[in-house]
Amino acid sequence: MKILHCADIHLDSPLVGVADSALRRHELLVALMNMSEYADNNGVSAVIVAGDLFDDSFTTLQTVQSVAEIVKTSRADWFVLRGNHGGRSPYDKLAELCPKVHFFGGSWTAYNLDNVTIVGSELGKNDVELWSRLSLDASRYNIVVLHGDIDDAHYGLIDKRALAASSARYVALGHRHAFAQYKFGRVAACYSGVLESRGFDEQAETGFVEIDTDTDTIRFVKQAIRSVVTRRIDVTNISTDVALQRAISDAIADVAPRNYLNIVFCGSVASDLHIDTVAKQQLLNRFFALRIKDETTAKVDLVSIMNEVSLRGEFVKLAMDIKDEKLREEIVKLGLAALSGGSL
Repeated sequence: MKILHCADIHLDSPLVGVADSALRRHELLVALMNMSEYADNNGVSAVIVAGDLFDDSFTTLQTVQSVAEIVKTSRADWFVLRGNHGGRSPYDKLAELCPKVHFFGGSWTAYNLDNVTIVGSELGKNDVELWSRLSLDASRYNIVVLHGDIDDAHYGLIDKRALAASSARYVALGHRHAFAQYKFGRVAACYSGVLESRGFDEQAETGFVEIDTDTDTIRFVKQAIRSVVTRRIDVTNISTDVALQRAISDAIADVAPRNYLNIVFCGSVASDLHIDTVAKQQLLNRFFALRIKDETTAKVDLVSIMNEVSLRGEFVKLAMDIKDEKLREEIVKLGLAALSGGSL
């Protein structure tokens, strides 16, 4: 039997800072539909959503209706954990519109499909008793569905020892937004990551997990309408704006305009190199979303400047009293750029 595991789709997320947020919100829904089509085309029997299908109170009725339509037309059975985003309202509406969806409650809820048991529970703050009640039939292929952080019980406890000692075969996790594999003893576990990146903080490859219970195998299936692409440019040996422009062109030559471009400048830079100006002139409006990060340090002989009888010299002397090294470097870089040519 083939089963898909996804999580953290966050439908109707506000997507603050994305230029065309309405389009991107629609694409999150399209990503769910694409996964459902993959399931139908590849003989998948069940789809597990390990939390955060919807995003907080922003979910619209139309979005819930669209999800209901996707599930109704799917050949697979759907199993949904609510997670810690979205409250109950959109899920209650989904249950009303589409009884085909199977939900997990505040205690262990189990569903059987042939020789497979899919069992899950919403996590709360009083989870010790919950874990004492986990009981699985060793003769079945048991999949446990959870939403939380395996290293932090602030939201809800995921008892790795209890899982390792159980008869679980796979743990379908949600909450972390990047694909990751783990072993709890002999028990395999995965965070599926997200179906689509919603911003520059989600730079990992996107997609879902496919479990084949017949072969006892797990694989990550990549899926992306748009990706976050990061390019780092070391400016240490770049001395002119023209050379910088060429370096940017080379770095982004293979980046498709549909993607998020996260461009990071690093190395040491001369104060008269206009990184922000050149980058914005060259990159603005060329990609779906753009982030420019300047992590460079100033390429200057601070000792020599401090000995100057100049505004620069006095400025650097004052700046050297700043104890925070990163803050001091940033202030020196910006200040010297502003004072360029300001000798007394």
